[in-house]
Amino acid sequence: MSLLEVHRLTKSFGGLKAVADVDLWVDKGEIVGVIGPNGAGKTTLFSLISGYLTPDEGEISFKGLSLMGRTPHEICQLGLARTFQIVQPFPNLTTFENVLIGAFNRTRGVPEARLRASEILKSIGLFEKRGFLAKTLTISDRKRLEMARALATQPDLLLLDEVLAGLNPTEVEWMIQFIRKIREQGITILIIEHVLKAVMSLSDRIVVLHHGEKIADGSPEMVSRDKRVIEAYLGEVL
Repeated sequence: MSLLEVHRLTKSFGGLKAVADVDLWVDKGEIVGVIGPNGAGKTTLFSLISGYLTPDEGEISFKGLSLMGRTPHEICQLGLARTFQIVQPFPNLTTFENVLIGAFNRTRGVPEARLRASEILKSIGLFEKRGFLAKTLTISDRKRLEMARALATQPDLLLLDEVLAGLNPTEVEWMIQFIRKIREQGITILIIEHVLKAVMSLSDRIVVLHHGEKIADGSPEMVSRDKRVIEAYLGEVL
C-alpha cells in the first residue's frame, strides 16, 4: 500500500474537466514531480487531495484512510500538508507567529510549539527575521515562510506547489538542497514545478498532466523521451 493513493479522480468546473480520471500514487520516501502546461489541472489536483475542493468522482486515501469528506484541517492533522502557488501568509503577523500557528497542528503546549517554530525557522534560514511582519518579507523569504508553516505541522507528506517560481538561480539551488534535506528527514514530497531542470533532478518519478488527464508516469529519463509529453509540454519549454 502506498502512502497516498488516488483513483479515477475527476473534477469539473461547468463544462471544463479540470481533472479527468487521474490515478496517482506516492510511496513513502519518494519525491514525485507533477508537470504539465498551464491549465493542465495540477493545482486543482493538489486542492482535491488536500481537501480544499470536493471531487466529483474518485477516491483519495492517505495512510490507508479515505480522505473523502474530510476538511483541510482534518487532513493536515493526519499528516498531509501543502503550500500554495500564491503564498498566503498572515500578513500582519510576524514570521514567528505564522510558523507558530502551524506548530499547533499537532502540538498543544505553548513551550513545545514555540520550540518547534524556532527550530523550523533556523533550518530554513528565517530565524533572524522572526520578528518581521510577513507582509514585509521578500518573495524569496515568503516562499521560505510558506514552506516553514507547512513543515511546522509535522507532515508525513508535503505537497509543494511551485515553490521555485520567482526565485533567482542561487535561491533555486538553495531550495533544491533544502527539499532534499527534508526528504532525508523522512518527509515524502509531491511537487508541482515548471523549473524543469530542478524537478527532473529532484524527482524519483514524474507525473505529467495535460488537459486534466495523466499522460505519463515514470522516471525523469523515461518521461523526457515520451513522444506525448514532448508534443504536449516539453516541446514548448525546452
